[in-house]
Amino acid sequence: EVLDMMWEVDEKLDNVIDWDEFSLMFARNIHDNTGLEPAGFYHMVQFMIYDRDDNGKVSVDETMNMLYARVGREKMETIIIKLFGDGDGSAFKEEGSQGGEIDFNRYWDVVEREQLK
Repeated sequence: EVLDMMWEVDEKLDNVIDWDEFSLMFARNIHDNTGLEPAGFYHMVQFMIYDRDDNGKVSVDETMNMLYARVGREKMETIIIKLFGDGDGSAFKEEGSQGGEIDFNRYWDVVEREQLK
């Protein structure tokens, strides 16, 4: 699956993602309003950016800090509920010192579900 993600980004088809290809992928996904841009690698990178303490999970606090700067408060709150809520759109129960954490599988499930809408 990772090789498929890389193939979507590897413009030169040399089995390496260089800085130019990475930057192009990131910019395309940031500005994609259609949902048609291949986004698997982008979402993996986003997860890694959110995971500021490198524990393989993202917390509410880590995610909020990044999203607030990028999308503003209203969109941030909507995304946080989708990621950390129970899936029905209701508020989530904060747990732990960072408000609760999710792993990449949960993150990926939410991203895929949102892309299908």
